[in-house]
Amino acid sequence: MADLEEFGFLAQPHTSAGRIPTDKGFRFYVDHLTSSQRPLENSDSSQIEEMLHSEIEVVNLMKKTTDLLSKLSNQAGLVLTPNLKNTICRHIDFIKLGNAQVLVIFISESGLVHKRVILLDEEIAQDTFDKMSKLITSELMGLSLTQIRAKLFGMMEHEKTQFDLLYSHAVKLSQQFFSNEPDDSELYVGGAFNMMSQPEFADVERMRSLFKAFEEKRLLIRLLDKCLMNEDADHNTTRVIIGEESTEEDMRDLSLVLSSYKYGDRTLGVVGIIGPKRMDYTHIIPMVEYTAKTMSRLLTERMDL
Repeated sequence: MADLEEFGFLAQPHTSAGRIPTDKGFRFYVDHLTSSQRPLENSDSSQIEEMLHSEIEVVNLMKKTTDLLSKLSNQAGLVLTPNLKNTICRHIDFIKLGNAQVLVIFISESGLVHKRVILLDEEIAQDTFDKMSKLITSELMGLSLTQIRAKLFGMMEHEKTQFDLLYSHAVKLSQQFFSNEPDDSELYVGGAFNMMSQPEFADVERMRSLFKAFEEKRLLIRLLDKCLMNEDADHNTTRVIIGEESTEEDMRDLSLVLSSYKYGDRTLGVVGIIGPKRMDYTHIIPMVEYTAKTMSRLLTERMDL
């Protein structure tokens, strides 16, 4: 015990306390877990398959995933949705609103919907918007955000005749929609109140920090986005972030087990569990991995229909 403490794997919070693992100790344990990691229990995998297969709407699928992970782990489940910049266009709709406004609806290949209201210089009838939707969808379908912006720029530069007025309107509206920086991914968190039963968070200050981390979703989104970027570099689809490794003060008492879900080989977002550093990694790591693979399979099947 003394040797482990000397090498930084154990620590004694105060003289009357026992020794507890440090972040370094937890990291050593997790990194050497592969050979002893037990497979996911059949009851858990059956629940994951049954619950996720029964959901058709993509947004509901992601919300249900957080609740399911929370229930199976007794921790908090989370899902990061695809950012607009990481998605591929499936369809674009223009819906007429009152007061010379139009609602632009971008539907990605994953089935997620991004919306934005744009002001018009003139009134346009809905049947005209319907024609514009078909026209611009045929031009942009299957393209990424970067490709869309480049194509729209080229289309704007290209001189059109008066005959192509409809085309011109469609391009201008689409360019307005895609000209701003894309919105952040949305983060769904389920079962945050499970954390209240954990002894680590009996302290009021720790509980306050915990719920601050959940409330300030930008903090978590930034952390998960960083994981996606690191995944592209090291091709590792599952990551465990322990305590101070997150570099966020409010996350110092927490660990995250994260795995990406994909369409084919392309990463869409992240699914995971967040809980105390002493969580049961042998159970939670395979649970998160199985859930991510199931989501990937379901989304890919639905996109290919």
